[in-house]
Amino acid sequence: MRREERMEDLLKDISFKTEDGKLSEMFGDIADKVAKKLNDRERKNDKRYKADISTTQFRKFYDKILELNDKAEGLTQKDFEIKILPFIKLLNSKVEYSKTRKLSGENFLKLMKKSIEKVN
Repeated sequence: MRREERMEDLLKDISFKTEDGKLSEMFGDIADKVAKKLNDRERKNDKRYKADISTTQFRKFYDKILELNDKAEGLTQKDFEIKILPFIKLLNSKVEYSKTRKLSGENFLKLMKKSIEKVN
């Protein structure tokens, strides 16, 4: 029996900075493993199975992140910290709220918290 990889293990080395300045590693292997963890296919035969987050809910968070990214383009570090960073940090409470309403699960919460923590 293979050991199930925990979300914490997948996210421990997550970084938005790479040597080449591109996010290819994060969007490649790490993203694939995290996506599989959020939608654990091995449990789908279980009638009680529910994906960690629905496509609709995931899209809402993704759209908000893209919106904040667009607003951050071209800002100085100081302007970013004043105008954008507070709204990025606010996503933590939105993810928590989503989890309490059972619209997302623990793994998505861990993914978002770890990712938001890395934003600077």
